[in-house]
Amino acid sequence: MGRPAKALSGFNRTVGSNPTLSAMRVRIARVIVLAICLVGFMAPAPKVIAACQRDHVVRRGESWWSIAQAKGVSLREILRLNGARPSTVLQPGDAVCVPSQPAGPPITYTDKEVIQIIREIWPDHLEDKAIAIARRESKLRPEVVGIPNKCCYGLFQIYYKWHKSWLPRLGITGPRQLLDPRNNAIAALEIYRRNGGWGPWE
Repeated sequence: MGRPAKALSGFNRTVGSNPTLSAMRVRIARVIVLAICLVGFMAPAPKVIAACQRDHVVRRGESWWSIAQAKGVSLREILRLNGARPSTVLQPGDAVCVPSQPAGPPITYTDKEVIQIIREIWPDHLEDKAIAIARRESKLRPEVVGIPNKCCYGLFQIYYKWHKSWLPRLGITGPRQLLDPRNNAIAALEIYRRNGGWGPWE
């Protein structure tokens, strides 16, 4: 059944009895909807930050070069991902982003970078002598391996077999790690201290 005519008539009069108020309510609703739309339009889109695909937590004795070697990626790419340079110091516990795929040839160290690494590691009163020895032993080339028997590695041409019993205390567990200039300079300084002087290089 439909609504009685009298009741329906009264209902219509109640709703439309104040056209000014009804129009005002419509205008307010429109303003609110428009404001919501404008806020949504003007709000900046959230920035999408690409997460690192692989993280590596630095252990004692590790360097950019040794991490790149262990992960099978190029030193150039790992430095680029982390906004770093070969001379950027790594501390145990640091999180390093490593590429998911090997990419590009490894970079080489310049003489200036090698010298800076030695200066950072050796005490001030020893650094000039240390640089001179590294220049004599390897011509400041970290990748040099002694010829003919491949006994000695890196900047200071460290004889790995003679020192392998204590090198793990520095985080160096294999001879190839001595091809990293920072590892090599740290190990050379420890050799100097253990021998009380420059004896191993004289």
